[in-house]
Amino acid sequence: MEFDIQDELIRDGVVFYSVLYSTVTVAFAVAVLSKFLTNEFRFGFRSFLSLIVLFLGEPLCQFLISGPSGLFIFSLGCLIIYSMLPANHLSAQEKAVFITGCDSGFGHALALKLDHLEMTVFAGCLDDQGTGAADLRDKCSDRLHVLKLDVTSKEDIESASKFIEGHVKDKGLWGLVNNAGVWWCAELDMMPEKILHRVMDVNLFGAVRVTTKLLPLVKRARGRVVNVSSLLGRMSMEGSGAYAMSKHAIVAYTNTLRLEMKKHGVSVSIVEPAGFLTGNLQEHTLSKRKEELWSSLDEETKQHYGRDYLDALYSHVQSCFQKYPREVSPVVRCIRSGLLSRRPREQYPCGAGAETMVSIYPLLPVWLADYVSGSLSILPKNLCPGFVSSTKQGNS
Repeated sequence: MEFDIQDELIRDGVVFYSVLYSTVTVAFAVAVLSKFLTNEFRFGFRSFLSLIVLFLGEPLCQFLISGPSGLFIFSLGCLIIYSMLPANHLSAQEKAVFITGCDSGFGHALALKLDHLEMTVFAGCLDDQGTGAADLRDKCSDRLHVLKLDVTSKEDIESASKFIEGHVKDKGLWGLVNNAGVWWCAELDMMPEKILHRVMDVNLFGAVRVTTKLLPLVKRARGRVVNVSSLLGRMSMEGSGAYAMSKHAIVAYTNTLRLEMKKHGVSVSIVEPAGFLTGNLQEHTLSKRKEELWSSLDEETKQHYGRDYLDALYSHVQSCFQKYPREVSPVVRCIRSGLLSRRPREQYPCGAGAETMVSIYPLLPVWLADYVSGSLSILPKNLCPGFVSSTKQGNS
């Protein structure tokens, strides 16, 4: 009789905890699903963690740990994972944002999206009479203003700042998105100093100039700064040395700015896209960059590498980039979250494998990190500079 009572109590306890586990599981699943259905996140590393917690965490805690301790650990795990997911978004209405690099790519798509959300958008375009600017004027409401902006020009930045301040007045500027950037493909020892300076001037110092000038307006609104970097801000890759240098610097700048702006109530985030086929990587742009690179090389470097090497290099790079996704909505979604999420994240890796790469790459030993970088390299494996090819032919 006594054993029957004990068995019944055990069964009641199992049923009781099963009900509690089921309640926590259903609540967690509904909360995660609601975020997915409202387009606040997509399948990736964090959603994978959510599935791990649901399908492995519950049985492990319930049957291996059991009792209140297991339930507490499972509930705490669900809470931690949920806190890592994107928060709900603030209303976009009556907020203003300034975006650099809106001629094409991420900036252009973002300007269209935020105008659709009824934000006031100041779209900085290098060519304010170009096709990208014209497309924005045609497709967007009168809330969007196209501004001429070369981020290397203090006059353009000053003019844009005055225009924006005249519109936002005491409300301030809610969002600043530093998106403008340039990319050149060249090994570091063949990169002319003039072009290296250009890459750093646009990608790093351009963002610094714009931020420094507009930051008083962002502070006034206690708003957001979002800097667009790249996975190459966390790793290095052959042929993209100048670009990687500028993006590593942007990561350091963003991290420092984030710490310094907390006391002003300004949130600072960085978006780190993987490979996407944007205007920087289109064939006509690459062709212009190749010619400018060649004309900027000194005679010694030209003889060392040879024109055939440069042509073959850019031909291979163009073929690689054609495999990159053209759909930039994942990046736009991340920038939007940095601007409008109630709890913006500090970092937004986006694109195929980006979350995993940002999480794991810094932990790799150098030899393995080099192997990973080499396997992802856009440089052709068997291509040799002109002097190497000549040497091989002479020795054969």
